[in-house]
Amino acid sequence: MNDTIQMSSCHDAEKISHILMIGVVMVGSIFGNSIICLLLIRFKTLRTVPNILIANLAVIDILNALTNMPLMIMWYICKVPYLKGRPISWFIVTWYVLFMWLTVFNLTVLTMDRFGAIVHGIRYHSWKTVNKAKIAVLFVWLLAAVYTYGMFALGLDIDVGDAPVLVYRIHYLKNFGRHFIIPGYLVPFTIMLIMGVAIWRTVHTRTRRISRFCSVGKHVKNDVKTAKTIGLTVVAFFCMGVFPMLLHNIATIHGSWPHFLAFFLTHLNSMANPIIYSLNTPRFRKAILLFLKDPCGKSQPYMNSKNHRDLYSTTRNVTCKTEKHNIWITYL
Repeated sequence: MNDTIQMSSCHDAEKISHILMIGVVMVGSIFGNSIICLLLIRFKTLRTVPNILIANLAVIDILNALTNMPLMIMWYICKVPYLKGRPISWFIVTWYVLFMWLTVFNLTVLTMDRFGAIVHGIRYHSWKTVNKAKIAVLFVWLLAAVYTYGMFALGLDIDVGDAPVLVYRIHYLKNFGRHFIIPGYLVPFTIMLIMGVAIWRTVHTRTRRISRFCSVGKHVKNDVKTAKTIGLTVVAFFCMGVFPMLLHNIATIHGSWPHFLAFFLTHLNSMANPIIYSLNTPRFRKAILLFLKDPCGKSQPYMNSKNHRDLYSTTRNVTCKTEKHNIWITYL
């Protein structure tokens, strides 16, 4: 083990390329997710249940980019000599894993919200509130903290002296980490996959039953867009969550490109989240354009649009005879 982990500098070409890759992701994550937070601060009409969850994901990604990414450059790539020993290693590894679970659990709750909105329709819309979304955010943080520090309580007695962080991380993973990380990823992924299939079946069934001349045809298109967003969520979670976890277990040589790629893909998810979960929706795109034109004003997206008022009124009252209680518009 000591042969594969040696203290080194950051001056060779390979390490510089690794630092640049992480640096780009770090800047992109902070910039993209900050825009999401600013939009929700600026526009009250964007403070819906799913957007509250998206904002929480943005905050998680910003904090991850500000703390874990620079720390990763220091302890994993550059292997700075002062990041070593049991207390520092325990804190750095647990902090990294905490944000990993925060992302996983928040995405799971976000998928559950879209599942309720599409599959259960009006019953879910009449039940959900912004306050309940805030409670869900608190639950995500508490659950992630309990899962993380409960897991690493098993590693408090691991002591390999002044070994660097990476050595402690290997010991944690070998002794107890795999027993928690594998189900911690696979179970949420399975939940998201099952709900994604249920969402697709619901949208597909409703689309077939509704005539294209029906007045709620446009509403079904919104459901289809939401279902596609859920599909992107599942694919992104697999590519940047489950796959890196599997790659970590396959790549036995620490510091190699496959091992670094696993870390990189996990961090890349932070930069991709604003695009996949937020900017993919028309309302956010309109909000961004309005924010650029009027960053400090009081105007809201669709606030002055007569067509939107008419559409909103229609979505609350109009139904098809064959789908009177089943088809309702789903807003992101």
